[in-house]
Amino acid sequence: MKTQFIYYLDDDTDDLHFFSEAVETLGHQIKPFVSGNLMLRSLEKEKQLPDIIFLDIIMPVFNGEQILDIIKKSPKWSHIPVVLISGAYAKSAVGKYLESGANYLMKKPLDVTDLRTTVERVLAIDWKSFRAYC
Repeated sequence: MKTQFIYYLDDDTDDLHFFSEAVETLGHQIKPFVSGNLMLRSLEKEKQLPDIIFLDIIMPVFNGEQILDIIKKSPKWSHIPVVLISGAYAKSAVGKYLESGANYLMKKPLDVTDLRTTVERVLAIDWKSFRAYC
């Protein structure tokens, strides 16, 4: 699998650390963010866009669903696959998230090994031919 450049947004610094560690041990590059505003500014300014974006759903100020909406409405970013990630989400919200443009929904695994396995599986997806799934 080729090296991927990943954006990850989460207000929980422990989760940012564990996710970053899992991604880096898989040989990928990650740019973590604790704020949606910081991530959106980086998308605007950086020349290299991420291959994939992981967004925590429950966030202060901008939640993951709001950030997803901004990304998917942008002609510059709408092609980037977006994975919504959360410790828990209501099954009733799944359809809404997918209709909003999420490419995948992922529950936060409980340990680093499960996280690494889950992230590896998500990063192996061929997004051009993949249909939204949770």
